[in-house]
Amino acid sequence: MHVLEVNNLSKSFGKTRVIKNISFNVEEGEIVGFVGPNGAGKTTTLKLITDLIRPDEGEIIINGYPLKKRREAALGSLAGIIENPGLYVNLTGLDNLLFIAKVRGISKEKLQRAIDITGLGKNIHRQVRKYSLGMKQRLALGMCLMTEPKLLILDEPTNGLDPTGTMELRELMLKMVQEEGVSILFSSHMLGEVEKTADRVIYIKDGVLLDKTVPAFDSFFSIILNDPSEAAALLKGVEGILSMKVEGKDKLSVHMREGVISEVLRILTENNIRIHDINKQRDDLELIYSRIFRGVES
Repeated sequence: MHVLEVNNLSKSFGKTRVIKNISFNVEEGEIVGFVGPNGAGKTTTLKLITDLIRPDEGEIIINGYPLKKRREAALGSLAGIIENPGLYVNLTGLDNLLFIAKVRGISKEKLQRAIDITGLGKNIHRQVRKYSLGMKQRLALGMCLMTEPKLLILDEPTNGLDPTGTMELRELMLKMVQEEGVSILFSSHMLGEVEKTADRVIYIKDGVLLDKTVPAFDSFFSIILNDPSEAAALLKGVEGILSMKVEGKDKLSVHMREGVISEVLRILTENNIRIHDINKQRDDLELIYSRIFRGVES
C-alpha cells in the first residue's frame, strides 16, 4: 500500500522553478532515503509534503487522503521534523511530551510508549536546553510517535550529530518502523547513514528525480538474533533474497536486493524472532551517488 503518493509535483519561487514535475511513492513499512546535492530541492519537496508550502501543480496523497481536498485527514496521518525540532527548551523533556499529549488528547499509554521509545531514561526529567542535539532529536521523534503517524518526514535528521548520536538515531528510526509500523521518508547528505538505514534511495538534482535511472544495488546484512537457523527457514523463498548463511549460534548473514530488508524484518518480528542487532556490511551508496551525478553533469 502507498502511504505517500507524489504525482507530477512542481514548485516555483518567483521565476525559478525549483521542483520540476516529480513523482514517487513511499510504501507501508518502508524507509526511503532522499539524496541530492545542496540546493537540489530536497527540503522544498519535504515542505510541500508537510503542507508548509503549497505546490504550483501536482497532487500529494497521504495514507489515501488527497492533501488538497482532505487536508485534515491527510495531515492527521503525518508527522515530521523539518529543519530544527520545535521544542520548549526551558521545559523538561517530559513536560514537552505532556504538553503535546494534553493538546492532542493523547492517552497515558501512548505517552508512556513515547517516553520508552526515546530511550532518554532519567534525562526525560532534565531541561531540554541541557540536552545534546541527539537527545533533542530523539525527544522530537517521541513527540511525533505519540500521534501514531503512518508517515514520518525527516529533513537531515543526523545533521550535526556525533557518531554516537547518529547511531542512536538510526536505531530509533529502525525501531519505529519495526515496532510501530511507521513509514519514513528522510533526506540526508550522509551517504553511509542513508545506506545503513534506507530500504530504497531516491536521487534528486536541480528539482528533477533521478532514481529511475539508477540500477538496483545489492546489500549484505549481518543480523544478530536468537535463532538464526529458524530465521533462515522462515526467510527461505522470500523474493529478493539472493543467499543466506548461518554463522555460529546467533548470526545470520543475508545477501539481498535493495528494499527487501523491511520484508525480512516484518517476517522475523511476526514470528517472534528476537533481533538483537542488525548491520549493513557493504556500503556502496557513495559510489552510486558519485556515478549518478558525474554522469548527469558530463
